[in-house]
Amino acid sequence: MKRLLVAAIGLAGAGFLFSVTPDAAQTPSVILISIDTLRADHLSLYGYRRIQTPNIDSFASGGTLFSSVACQTPLTLPSHTSLLTSTYPFENGIQENAEVVPPGAVTLAGVLKSHGYQTGAFIGSVFLERQMGLDQGFDTYDSPFNFEAFSPISGEMFFGGVEAQSQVRDRRAGALVLSAALRWLSANRGQPVFAFIHFFDLHTPYTVPEEKARAQGISHYDAELEAVDELIGRLKKSLERTGWWDKSLVVLVSDHGEGLGDHGEDSHGYFIYESTLHVPLLVHWPAGTTVPARVQQSAAQPAGLIDVAPTILDFLHIPAPRSFSGVSLLSTTPRTVYSETLHTHDSFGWAPLRSVGVGAWKYIEAPHPELYNLEQDPGEHTNLALTKAADARSLRSELAKVLAAHPRRAPAASQAASATPQSERLLTSLGYLAPGPRTRTPGSNADPKDRLPEFKLYEKAMVHFAEGQPAAAAIMLNQVLVQDPNNPLARRDLGAVYLDLHEYAKARASFTKVLAAAPDDYATHFGLGLAAKHLGMLEEARAHFQAASRIAPRAVQCGRELDGLKAAGR
Repeated sequence: MKRLLVAAIGLAGAGFLFSVTPDAAQTPSVILISIDTLRADHLSLYGYRRIQTPNIDSFASGGTLFSSVACQTPLTLPSHTSLLTSTYPFENGIQENAEVVPPGAVTLAGVLKSHGYQTGAFIGSVFLERQMGLDQGFDTYDSPFNFEAFSPISGEMFFGGVEAQSQVRDRRAGALVLSAALRWLSANRGQPVFAFIHFFDLHTPYTVPEEKARAQGISHYDAELEAVDELIGRLKKSLERTGWWDKSLVVLVSDHGEGLGDHGEDSHGYFIYESTLHVPLLVHWPAGTTVPARVQQSAAQPAGLIDVAPTILDFLHIPAPRSFSGVSLLSTTPRTVYSETLHTHDSFGWAPLRSVGVGAWKYIEAPHPELYNLEQDPGEHTNLALTKAADARSLRSELAKVLAAHPRRAPAASQAASATPQSERLLTSLGYLAPGPRTRTPGSNADPKDRLPEFKLYEKAMVHFAEGQPAAAAIMLNQVLVQDPNNPLARRDLGAVYLDLHEYAKARASFTKVLAAAPDDYATHFGLGLAAKHLGMLEEARAHFQAASRIAPRAVQCGRELDGLKAAGR
């Protein structure tokens, strides 16, 4: 499919630039719907033919389809942060799932609240839990999750405690999200609202049985998408029945797509190809909105999720805050689309990936750079970086301009310091905490394309571990480390596998090496505490449990371990 930014469904023409004006008789409400992990080119509206998605497609009936929108990073929390703050990941500092949006962030919710809107969010995943900071500006933030700690190097949330083990959920079924949102809308009739509704059902693991997908002759992803489409149909019918549909600006987007095997990537976050960057954007305008009979269509006008919030404010005639870096899609301003992933860098020590899109061209900065013409090669199969070196250099310069034009937020200070000066001195003496600023130990900085076999082996190892085969997992993780000795996540998870195998000396050795690269990783400190405890190194165990508790004060398991040492008089 051509990567074009356009056009009102049912309206012929050429170009996406148009003027829309809300009905002056009332203040439109705004309903922003995010379907996590929805790949644009799997919607029938975007040309997909293996399944039909009539309910999602219907959002553009009489509305507008933007067909060339990219997320700024293919991870849930960072992408939604860019969506709601209209800032780049490197600009707002949220580049992984397990990072906290700093207080004082200017959000779309906050802007609308300041203009008299009631604001509510209804969340489907722990990655957007209130603790992560995206609740800023919301009167109601419905996220019934609870976790105790997280890991910046892996993006994982950790849960602990007997009670938590029986109650913790990392996701909420879309039907429950929908019910919560509809109850809130019903309670807020008669006033303008901003509702953010987040569905996580399309993210693995799927709830639709794989056997059902096979029986239908479609992929497991597509079978789940059909179920999500039915859910969206229920949402739309309810909005129509209760009058919200006619009086609201309803925007449907996704935070990122899914690899589904393209370029060897099954999920998302590893690469930044269109399979995970290209997202749908469908806009239903309130009744009475002036929409031209013909909407012109540009040949190649890419846009980003960063542009959604400014578009909403532009439609409402509310000035965008100075902090917003996106550009309204209702304007004629040309735009360069920036995307990134640092996940392989932060987790494995490999090179970060960054891209820019200008017109039909897309450039990916990597140790082996890539250049694609997305109109002629939407699947990104033919790398033109060598044959069109001048174009690649020009886009690389454009990438540098984007990075230079927006101030970067300094990374948050490490919280790895232990709870007491005594334990910090002990950890320092053991070589775990270096004095002065803590810096990451450089990894191989390899091109993720070249490390894909090791990544696949790592994933296979973790599947074996999850299925209760730690010995097989240990063999595979050691094979990964032979190829890539500076891989922090593989080494940390090898430490966890050794703990499971009761090989505590090996676990301690593995975790110790990880701390040089990730001194503030909760899981590493906690794992070291367990290994040291079983080896009889009780003061060291106490120091690591205290360090882990300092990073995650709510972690029940740390308190339990410290209480156990205290009760034993150790």
